[in-house]
Amino acid sequence: MPVCVASGVLAFAPLGPGFAAAGAAAGLTGAIITGLAAGLIASSSFIITSPRVSESLLLASLIMTLSTRADIANDRALVVIAMFSCVMLGGLWQAIFGLAGVAKIIKFTPHPVLVGFLNGIAVLVAVSQLKPYFQISADSSNMTLIDKPWMFVMMVGIATLMLFFPTVAKRFPSSWALAKAPPVLIGFIGGIGAFYFIKGLNPNLNLGSFVGEVHFVFPLSSLDNVGTWTSIARHAWDILPMSIILAVVATMDSLLAFRAAQNVSDLHISPVRDLFAQGVANCASALAGGLTGAASPSPTLAAYRAGGRNWPVPITSALILLALGVFFPKYLAKIPSVVLSGILLAVGISLFDRWIIQVVSHVRKASTALERRRSIYDLTVVLIVMGITVFYSVIAGVIVGCVLAGIIFVMNMSRPIVRRTLFGTEIQSKRLRPTKDIEILRDTGSNRAVLQLEGVLFFGNADDLSAQIKSLFHKTDMVTLDMRGVNDIDVSGANILANLVSKSRQLKKFLLFCQIPPSCLRTIEDLAPKTGTVEELIKQDLDSALEWMEEKSLLLNADKRSRADVLELGEMEFLAGIEEQDLNRLSEVLTRRDFAQGEIICREGDSGDRMWLLAKGSVSVRLTLGGGRENIRIASLARGTVIGEMCLIETARRSATIVADEQVVCYELLRDDFAMMLNNHPAIATKLLSNLARELSRRLRLTSEDLRNRS
Repeated sequence: MPVCVASGVLAFAPLGPGFAAAGAAAGLTGAIITGLAAGLIASSSFIITSPRVSESLLLASLIMTLSTRADIANDRALVVIAMFSCVMLGGLWQAIFGLAGVAKIIKFTPHPVLVGFLNGIAVLVAVSQLKPYFQISADSSNMTLIDKPWMFVMMVGIATLMLFFPTVAKRFPSSWALAKAPPVLIGFIGGIGAFYFIKGLNPNLNLGSFVGEVHFVFPLSSLDNVGTWTSIARHAWDILPMSIILAVVATMDSLLAFRAAQNVSDLHISPVRDLFAQGVANCASALAGGLTGAASPSPTLAAYRAGGRNWPVPITSALILLALGVFFPKYLAKIPSVVLSGILLAVGISLFDRWIIQVVSHVRKASTALERRRSIYDLTVVLIVMGITVFYSVIAGVIVGCVLAGIIFVMNMSRPIVRRTLFGTEIQSKRLRPTKDIEILRDTGSNRAVLQLEGVLFFGNADDLSAQIKSLFHKTDMVTLDMRGVNDIDVSGANILANLVSKSRQLKKFLLFCQIPPSCLRTIEDLAPKTGTVEELIKQDLDSALEWMEEKSLLLNADKRSRADVLELGEMEFLAGIEEQDLNRLSEVLTRRDFAQGEIICREGDSGDRMWLLAKGSVSVRLTLGGGRENIRIASLARGTVIGEMCLIETARRSATIVADEQVVCYELLRDDFAMMLNNHPAIATKLLSNLARELSRRLRLTSEDLRNRS
């Protein structure tokens, strides 16, 4: 209620203090009607729709503009009707936005543009509350506080209470209910209490007036008069653009609130239905004399924290406000105006996005020239939109913001889709292999390529991607497209990808896709039926794709590899340097073990008392993260390597789980047998430890190179 009433007072502020009660009634009506209508029509959720400061400031801007028109300036009632006509048209636009799916475009508004506009709104709201308390001399040489210092102190005090209450409340966790209370409610109740307490001590102290008695009206009922229609129509060029901007801002506010609600719950949002519902709700609000409403994050999250998780939340909220307006109008009339000013000042300050401070810091501390240029670019966009919004007009700020958004979109779309190209000599999988296999992969690295893509794959850059891949096919056998940076794929991009997959099969080349975002997965999967199975085309992550290409390269160069199915001890690189007679002694303490595909060789957290020499097959090393919710592969090891070797050095529990990727044959060495080797054959044991140190050093070096190449 406090924000709704304050928003209404803000919207009607250009008409003077005498319209404060009318503004409060419009804000309260808007909360009731939009809350009920949106709650009934939108998809089932706990999201509350109500008037917000940003939309109210736009309506105040329209009233100021209309007040400068000579033919309407003196007819305040007609100005109010024109404003509600704007609310009605804004609702119609928003409903159309919902049905037309415009939200999909608006949500791509560049962040600097959005921050610039919101910060401009924040400054205007804060200045609108501070300006009445200051007087600037004619020559602008000094600024003085006018004759309402106690009102000013109280307004600032209420704003301070709201802004710092959450921080202070966290220090007193025992007061759980108080700590969870919305700051605006604390400021509202605390401000009213302080107002009447101070007035009781000193009735003559000037703390300002009250809102006044609230009356609900239906202003658009006057549109049945032809003369009224004619007067409103003459100002269509003032009303129509503002209605469109009002719809755009309400849509952006709602989308941000939807995102906030989704962040705290598993809520499913239907932008088409929900935006249409809000558009219809705003039309109904205008007919009833209410302001524009939008999804409001603060009361929505407060309701969620209090246990409200479904559709009765917005309905109940609106009905409670209706009861307050119908049964307690005299109490609403006694709300001090200074309390609402304090709330608006706090809301204005809280609207200011601190991201701009981070950008300024990045400009100063950027480590590279590219990072500094990007930060300067973002800061320039923010300041341009913010400056025009504050010093010229909100409409101009929105228009410039939209133009900049379009320019930024074109610039981003014109960027090359390929961010980076890496060959097999520069990037390898995490699978640990014998030296001989590594040498083969190094020699054949130029036959494998990875293209890291970034941006939107559309008709403008898909041809360039096609040309690059076809050029690579002249010197490579395998190409992987790393899709993690791709935002979307249009029809033209999908068709070109289909042609590339088909062309690769004709040339007997291999084209793979990995790290595909969920929004693009269906498009890529649709390419598979014409060429083979999805598993042949799509790999889960880049490491899986790299490993697949490396295995394919080793198969194509089988003549360079050892043909033995199961490696003998003498063929194992880990045992290099050990004489044949010592190998015979070592074989006496080794036990051959066979593991089926998918079988767990050792489990994370188990005590370790043995290691294995991998003679056939490959295994994956997996870690459990997030309290057991996620199981990721951190490495893969091929035959000729050693696994579980750390147990010979320390007695700690297993740090990871090792799973057989295929039929695996290993030679098992127990810690007790190794200890016996130390006692009876120290030369052999010392050589094993030396080889183990060399293996660990090699793995560390490979990890460092991998991190360097992937950065």
